[in-house]
Amino acid sequence: MTTSRIALYIGNELYPGQGSDPDSTIKQLHASPLTSPILSLLNQSAPPNQQILVYNEKQNPLFNTSGDYLGDKDWPRIISDLRNGGNIQEVYLSFSTNGTEYMGNLLNSNKTAAMQILTYIKNDLGFDGIDIDYEYSDFSNTSPLFTLASAAIEANLKLTAAPFTFQSSWQDWVNFVQKQQGTVSWLNLQCYAGGKTNNPGDWLSLGVPIVAGSCPNCANPQTTCTPDNMQALFTLWRTGQGSVPNACWSGTPNKSAQAIGGGFIWAYGSISSQFSDYMNALKIGLGM
Repeated sequence: MTTSRIALYIGNELYPGQGSDPDSTIKQLHASPLTSPILSLLNQSAPPNQQILVYNEKQNPLFNTSGDYLGDKDWPRIISDLRNGGNIQEVYLSFSTNGTEYMGNLLNSNKTAAMQILTYIKNDLGFDGIDIDYEYSDFSNTSPLFTLASAAIEANLKLTAAPFTFQSSWQDWVNFVQKQQGTVSWLNLQCYAGGKTNNPGDWLSLGVPIVAGSCPNCANPQTTCTPDNMQALFTLWRTGQGSVPNACWSGTPNKSAQAIGGGFIWAYGSISSQFSDYMNALKIGLGM
């Protein structure tokens, strides 16, 4: 089986300033099998000024509650360069849980400003869609998760999300998006830390591609995966063959092949010193 996506969450390394070198990072990404970078995360700014949506860190303001873009003027060019090279097929922008809540509140209080943000993400920054890394348990139709998804559809943005539990509730969300004529491009299933026991095969019934995720060094519970571990892990998920140390994954292995839609790693900063090793581990493990 040939899978379609290798995804990676990437933080400040692709945002100008604070000593980062986005152009050098892009060259490295283009030389890899990466298909689907996910720039992360959009957060609500910390006190005392909680009125700003920031990229990853409080020193990277992106939008205010009027919908104005506050970010670096070079960021659209960086994103354009990223998507136009290597094996890149699509680029997504990820909202954290509190970033999702920020947008949900803004959509309820000033929809015009919120839609201006989403339209800017689509038309000016050039993202294909947004990823919603929502880790709370409110799956009511009025929750920020549903409110942001509905607005994203209106802005012609595709959707991904990063679940690790509440499978039946995520099925409801997928059904909601599809009923609204939106697109869930795939789900980034966390199989590390809080999702360390997840088997991606158990989520295939949701009816959208499942891109399974691993982490070199994540906590609660601790997940530790070397490149060799990751190659074995994705081979096991894909084929039902082999084994993986409990330190890397503690789920129940499948006994047959699974049609998973690819793999992702959280996050670039944790693999930068062994970038090629980890990315090639995914490629080989996924049979690509």
